[in-house]
Order: sequence, then structure tokens, then C-alpha cells
Amino acid sequence: MGLSGHRNEGSVRAWLIRGGRDGEREVRALSEGLAIAGWAEAGDLSRCRTWGELTEALQRTYPEAGRNLIGNWTGQLWKFTTEIQEGDLVVMPLKTNQGFLAVGRVAGPYEYRGDELEDFRQVRRVDWIRPDVPWTVIRPDLRASLGSLLTVCGLTRNDAARRIAHLAVQGNDPGIAGEEQATSAEELLEDAASREPSNPRTLTIRSLLEHWGWERRTAPVISIIKKDLAAQGLTTRPPFTEGFVGDVVALVRLGAEPGTDTETEGDTADTEDVSEPDPMTLRLGRLPARLVSVPSTADLTFAKTLMVMRQFSQIAVVDEDGTYHGVVSWESIGRAHIASDDPSLESATASALVVDHDAPLLDQISVIYDRGFILVRDSDRFRVTGILTASDLTRQFGTLARPFVLIEEAENRLRRAAEEVFTVDDLKDVVANHQKARVTRAADLTFGNYVYLLQNEDRWAKLGWKLDHDQFIELLTTVRNTRNELMHFTEDPLADEQYAAVEGLLELLRTADPRP
Repeated sequence: MGLSGHRNEGSVRAWLIRGGRDGEREVRALSEGLAIAGWAEAGDLSRCRTWGELTEALQRTYPEAGRNLIGNWTGQLWKFTTEIQEGDLVVMPLKTNQGFLAVGRVAGPYEYRGDELEDFRQVRRVDWIRPDVPWTVIRPDLRASLGSLLTVCGLTRNDAARRIAHLAVQGNDPGIAGEEQATSAEELLEDAASREPSNPRTLTIRSLLEHWGWERRTAPVISIIKKDLAAQGLTTRPPFTEGFVGDVVALVRLGAEPGTDTETEGDTADTEDVSEPDPMTLRLGRLPARLVSVPSTADLTFAKTLMVMRQFSQIAVVDEDGTYHGVVSWESIGRAHIASDDPSLESATASALVVDHDAPLLDQISVIYDRGFILVRDSDRFRVTGILTASDLTRQFGTLARPFVLIEEAENRLRRAAEEVFTVDDLKDVVANHQKARVTRAADLTFGNYVYLLQNEDRWAKLGWKLDHDQFIELLTTVRNTRNELMHFTEDPLADEQYAAVEGLLELLRTADPRP
């Protein structure tokens, strides 16, 4: 088909298709121009015209597989046979050539080759454009997407299709549109330190994190970046620890000494404080949403219309010069209409609590639920730039709590299985010598201990779970690392792939032991 294909590039999608658990299908895939899936026992899938028919076929072929596992396999094979179209892009991470991946375009429909050896029967023809792309040219967010443990999955996050198309042509990942290519932290800091104050280096917070190889602002990540910035006499304006990862910050120089031309120009209140260690008390930080406001010169009908359109319960009154007047809410509007037949915006404007952006988070929770919302001042201690409502807080805490709840269930299921199957000696065997005395039951193990407990083939066999051992341990290790990361509080959400790993582990555990 060639690189350009016959489809509009905007309609082209990108897919991850692996070449086997140990890369056993990779050599033939590359040499013969194929993408090869497993599931040889399922036979010719072209006879399955609907999702339901495919599900039923897999249930007949794999009667011992649980409902969740069948659903997972149906989704992967439906993509492979039906959703993937000619002209779509394919990425195959390589295990036979560690540190590299192959990129190509789909060149034909699904085929079943019944005369082939097992594991080489379910195929799609692929023109492999670049069979040896180094992982090092892939930016961290796309590397995370390619880390999915599925054999077949779509790559949709962060403009993946456009970036993989560029990768196929140019051999490098351009990143998200409008964001610079991440180099190394050292190169970034060297460039920023060499610039004139009038021309600072600017980039998104996401790109800043990527230069250090991270995606989320956990406490250890923030500490390291602050330390490196301070060592180069740099800081960011505004603080990179606030706002959203797509916000732009500038790397600006701190003064070498008073009066020198390297002294940071302007008000330093709007810069990151890199001289102090991270506070132990959780602050409002990035929780407040950006403030939508109306000027004091607007009329009340304009404010009400905007509130209905945006489904707001309240809206701030702030002039263009930053002067804050108060808040209009449906309650204050009702009071104004009772007092006057033709109330003005001013008569419907009421006072509201305004707190600083670095106020302790826990101190505000009861206030937010009592009052419904608070307004938040920027780091300049003057402009009101954010709002945090009770619904925002509930939604945010739900997002933060969800992975903890899922991981806790997974850990409880691991603990129950260990209690029922393993001896105390088995449990003691996976901890350090100085910790053995405290281990008397499975509940005494940490999540990480379960990885070591189940890595052993003999102990794994005791469970009797009809799951692939290597895949399970790989997934368990990923979730352990995610759990460790969650211990460092950050409002930045987990990546989709981290959620997928946690949910995938839980589904395997529920399938292996369906008890509630």
C-alpha cells in the first residue's frame, strides 16, 4: 500500500499488536509482512459476524475461562478482525530486539491460515515501514501507552495516531501538537540558564516533567526538579507545582546577587520557591478550577444566561484589571428579585470566602461543604483566579480514592488466597531475615512481598489458578509500582495504562476466585 495509503490521514487509527509473550511471532511477522495474533484454537474468526457470535465462539473454545476473561479476549479479537482497517498504523514492541519497536501500516483484511503452525494462523498483512525504531526516541507518555499488556489494543491517548505516523516517516516522536520534543533535563537547564531574561525558555508542565522522565507531579518528582532548578539558579514562572499539566511555564533565572543583570525581573511572588523543601501539609495546589467571571459592568440577565449555559451555581464578579467584587449565586439572585422588581448585578452580588492558593487543603473541606464553594487567590495574593466547589471536591477525591479502593480489593484477594494455600514458612521465605519474626500470617506481608511470593513456580502451582504465570507476575509488578507511586500524594491522575493494569489484575483475581 505504501506509506501514504488511500485513506484520509485524519481517519487513520493506530494499534498496538504484540508478537507473542516472548516475541515468538516477531521474526515471521517482520520477514513475511504480517501482524500475527494468538488464539489458534479459536479457528477461523471470519465466521463471527457480530460481537455476540465471537463471544460465543470463544466460550465454546475456552470453556474454563471466566466471563471477564472471555470479554477481554472478545474485545482484542474484534479489534484484530473487524475494527482495524487497511491503512491503519501498527506498532509492535520487540522482545527479540530489546529496546526497539517496529512500525507499519495494515495492508490487508483479516485472514485465517489453517495450514500454518499454531500461533501463526490469525494474521493481518502489514507493510513494516520501520522495523527498528529505538524506544529512546519515544516520549514518556507514548511509551506508557505502548506498555499495555494486551496483545491487541488501540492507541488513542495524546494524539497517538498522528505521532506514530510521523514516527514512521521521520523516525522520531514529535510529541503532542504544540509541545516541544523532550531532550534531557541537563540540556533543558543549560539552555534555560544561557538565555537572556527577556527571552526565557517556555514549555508546558507536561513537557517539563518529561525532561526528567516522569508524567505525574509526585512529591519525590517535585523535590528532584526543584533541587535541579535551584542548582542552576533557575525557577519557573508561574510555579510548575500548580495548575494543569498542559499549562505553560517559563524557566527564569534567579539573581546571582542584588543589582546584577541576572536577577529575576518582576515580582518573584509568581515564581516557584525552589529554596524550600516541599511542605508536609497538603495544600489546595492544583485542585481549584479556572475561574469564569463576569465584569461588574455586565447586567444581571447576562450573568444569569451565562450561569444557565455553563450550568454554574454561582459566578464571580471580577473586572478586567483583576478587581474582585463578589459572587452572584442563584440564592443571591432570588434575594435580589424579592427586594426589587428590576434588580441589578450589583444588588445580586454577595460576599464569598476567598483563600490563598497555598492554604491547607484539609482546613478547607468542611468550609467548602458548608458554603458550597470557595474562591482561590493566585500566588500574587491579589487576583482571584480559581474556584473549588463541593461537587469538584467530591469528584476529585473520588478520582483519587478509586485506585486505592481497587488496589485494596486486589490486595485483600491476594491475602485470602495466601492464607488458604501457603504455610507460615512459605510466607517467611519472601521477607528479609530481620523481618521473619514478625510474619505469622499473610496479612503481615506487604503488597511487594506478594510479587516475590508468587514468582516461585512451586508456590504458584499451589494456587491452582489457570492463568499465565509470566503475564500475572508482570501485571502484579506493574500494580505494585503504581501502588508505591500512589503513596506520594498528587492531584495528577493516574495514566490510562496504570488504571488498566490495576483493573486488569483485579479482573484476573476475580476470575481465578469468583468469591466476593
